[in-house]
Amino acid sequence: MIDEICVVGFPSHLGGADTELDHQIHVWQRLGVKVHLVHTGPLDANCHRMGMEARGCVIHTPRDWSACQGKHVISYCNGDFLENLPAIRSYARSTTFVNCMTWLFDKEKERHRDGLIDFFLYQTDHVMEKVCGELKEINDRYVPVKVRPYFHLADFPFHEHRSEETFRFARLSRSDPGKYHPSQLWIYETMVAPVLKSGTILGVDQAVRDKIGAVPDWIQAIEPGGMPVQDVYERAHCIIQASETYENLPRVGFEAMASGCLLIVDDRGGWRELVQHGKTGYLCRDQRDFVYYASRAAYESDERTQMTRAARSFLEMNWSMESALLQWRNFFQRLEAFVPGAATLG
Repeated sequence: MIDEICVVGFPSHLGGADTELDHQIHVWQRLGVKVHLVHTGPLDANCHRMGMEARGCVIHTPRDWSACQGKHVISYCNGDFLENLPAIRSYARSTTFVNCMTWLFDKEKERHRDGLIDFFLYQTDHVMEKVCGELKEINDRYVPVKVRPYFHLADFPFHEHRSEETFRFARLSRSDPGKYHPSQLWIYETMVAPVLKSGTILGVDQAVRDKIGAVPDWIQAIEPGGMPVQDVYERAHCIIQASETYENLPRVGFEAMASGCLLIVDDRGGWRELVQHGKTGYLCRDQRDFVYYASRAAYESDERTQMTRAARSFLEMNWSMESALLQWRNFFQRLEAFVPGAATLG
């Protein structure tokens, strides 16, 4: 098995891809793999807060592609990696791209056409199936790999006892208007509760406000990064999150389940990987489903508690360190056997 890996990019507590990278580093280090980090941007305050050097990672000068010399290189959904891939590939022993979206980047297709990506790594079957046809047409030397990611539960403590004097809900995502359903506020206003309702929406900028409309004063709309996500989960009974996008594997879902927040989300995409309808959360087909299940959660507090406990157990069982160790070990063994320029092992 390989003994080191070079990451182009940098882990973060913000953004799904960089958050996932942060969690996977725990697995790689447990396997004894030395992790090198080559950021594509400046090492800002967010990077330093991650404490990666203290965790044993080797941090190189940003954009110093020579640090990839002879190493297996992996990058999580990073556009600058794709942009600079010809230079990176000239040093790397292999290249792996992790596209955390449900669609292909134009530059991803271009680099695959040029044969510069050795492995495409996915977290779910449904996304792999969604994009594989086009990638095979572009270049038949397309090697997809699925690795179910690890979620580091220790970062998100479970909160079971919340005040029932107010029904508190939340919504979290990056400030992309496409992430927001135009009826999001209608859902919040239409759902009912036996007590006053109170909401928190984290990730609201002017573009989001322009789409969803004026936010009522009983909902706190917070700019991206304006509150630690753990604080949002600690206060919220539920995450009520309607979207227009087709999600891959939402990190918000992991975080909410770990924290004891009931998920009320779209019945499609990656949410189906996380939520067992009626057992660990609710999957909604339309806005009226959202209203019904949100209202049910507000009234049925005992049922809600049972479901959040089940969700935490489901997370511990299916996205554990033990499972991730096996899958990453298998992938790293494939990398070790990889010969540049030869037919890739299937």
